[in-house]
Amino acid sequence: MPSNYYLQIENTPSTLMRLVDAIRPDHYDTKLEDDRFSLKEVVAHMADLEQTWLDRITTAVEYPGKPVENFDEDARAKEHNYASKDIHHELEVFENRRRDTVDYLLRLAEDDWSKTITHPKWGPMSVLEIVQFICGHDLYHISQVSEYLK
Repeated sequence: MPSNYYLQIENTPSTLMRLVDAIRPDHYDTKLEDDRFSLKEVVAHMADLEQTWLDRITTAVEYPGKPVENFDEDARAKEHNYASKDIHHELEVFENRRRDTVDYLLRLAEDDWSKTITHPKWGPMSVLEIVQFICGHDLYHISQVSEYLK
């Protein structure tokens, strides 16, 4: 795995944990903007979505070109009841699932990184592009969570 991606995605769970630990618990359910997740929902979303990332990467490696489904984040948040989740439990889930993702990526052969899935919205996405997407998604939510420190 390209080392810069490995370092970023490996460190996201511990970064998120440190941020959450610095935020008062009475802010966990606060939405800073009406159309965004609360802190608790962000963490539950990241924990939930991590399995989807690994499933898509695994699909690309094992069944190159296979179509995957898109999902509605807001509908999934309601369906999985993110707002009622225990934030510390979800941090542990995220950490464990991310470790599984990193471990899987470390075992890939060089040519596996170019294997693709077909996403209904973004078209063909290679394993490398999925990992790049994960990096951007992580940064977006780390930035969002850091807003609670103001």
